[in-house]
Amino acid sequence: MTSKNVFAALFVLFTFNFSIAKGPHNTGLISSLNLGVRYSSLLQNRGIILYKDFQIDPVVGVFFLDDKLEYLGDSIGYRDFIYSDKIRLRSRFVSITDKPLFPAHEALKNSSPSRKDTYEWANQLEFFLPGYNENYFSEIDISYAKDLVAHKGQYVELQSKTKLFDFVIPKMDTKIEPNIYFSVGWGDDRHNRYLYGPTADVSEFNNLSYGFWFAFPDEADRFYPIVQIKHFEVLGQSKDAEYAKNSNSGYLISFIATYGILPF
Repeated sequence: MTSKNVFAALFVLFTFNFSIAKGPHNTGLISSLNLGVRYSSLLQNRGIILYKDFQIDPVVGVFFLDDKLEYLGDSIGYRDFIYSDKIRLRSRFVSITDKPLFPAHEALKNSSPSRKDTYEWANQLEFFLPGYNENYFSEIDISYAKDLVAHKGQYVELQSKTKLFDFVIPKMDTKIEPNIYFSVGWGDDRHNRYLYGPTADVSEFNNLSYGFWFAFPDEADRFYPIVQIKHFEVLGQSKDAEYAKNSNSGYLISFIATYGILPF
């Protein structure tokens, strides 16, 4: 990581120490409004590096109907528990782009070929063991995404998180849960050609990632990685496809820092 990246990461961490959003179980028609920033050491999607430079992006989160309906800038979705606090359904419409919001010229020149912007309908079942609230220990998520515009392909992902322990930051009274994180994804041939290149013309397991996922359950839903450190890579034939060559593995560090505007 360059000195420029280190400075950006420290800036976000400083902000994070003082402006973590409150939540996640608020009530009302407009139950919460959060503004903030997200730092990412690079831009990647499903194992492939799209942009080899850090990003500091604005974060806007508006939650409606007792936090069940959410607008997050690039997505709008619905979430609710369908069995006690053990199984939750999440459904979202997501905007997909490979273009960074604030690009640096040199990094942009060396990035992947520009893909057509598109939208996905993404659905996810989240299984919490033994439950989301009391004695949370682990989580298994199964997600399915269908492209709606660019290629009409499909993508399936299995993700698991296991809590190592939890602790409280002194003087801030903020609970932190470090988790071991793992995910593996499968895409059909249409999805893989769009993302990895024309010769990725088979349906296959196409990426995996693993690392650490830090949740702040008293401040934000466990769905959001407030701090994440992970390795990612492309698998199979997709790894050597045109867009993925020289961009098929790496490490990502990301932080999210937000401030709760509502509720007061």
